[in-house]
Amino acid sequence: MISENWKTKKTLKIAILGEGSVGKTTISKKYSEDLSEAEKITMTKGVDIAVKNLIHKSTPIALQIWDFAGQKQFRFMIDIFLRGVKGIVYVYDVNDIETLYLLYEFVEIVRSYFKENNILQVPEVLVGNKIDIGDAEVTIEDIYNFMNTHGIEKHFLVSGMYGDNVFPLFDYLVEKIRIGKEASKMVEEGEVIFLEASTTVLH
Repeated sequence: MISENWKTKKTLKIAILGEGSVGKTTISKKYSEDLSEAEKITMTKGVDIAVKNLIHKSTPIALQIWDFAGQKQFRFMIDIFLRGVKGIVYVYDVNDIETLYLLYEFVEIVRSYFKENNILQVPEVLVGNKIDIGDAEVTIEDIYNFMNTHGIEKHFLVSGMYGDNVFPLFDYLVEKIRIGKEASKMVEEGEVIFLEASTTVLH
């Protein structure tokens, strides 16, 4: 039986972007507990949506994770993909420096969409995937340079295949989104808010 709380659950939409084959689908499936065998993960065509039901500070939440195909032929769908989004995850492969460099295109697309639609304060996270392979090309300096250039405050190193740091990634995003919503509500109600400045941390 569905509890009364779950009947009124909040829906949060998170978008995952990056080049094809960086492991976006593996990350989303691992978090939503829909990943059992590596062989079942194939290249996303268009958009793949995973859903995770969770409780955040007594609030039931349905977290929708929208996994956008990296191929350019699907980028005409970006407006639909980003509509209503509350958090952004940019994914690169730590073993392929080119996938980090090419993320700038996705950052520009997202920022352009936000500007055109007057959308402010959407949390963004940079994620380096496939740390389990152990052949990293991307350095800490590369990561800092990308984050500083694009104004991204948070970075995670993860293994989508084995789940390393995947749950903390989404926990962080949900927390940031919920804090942002509460802050916006307080502003609307005319309350004074003091927010602690965030710092960049590499995991």
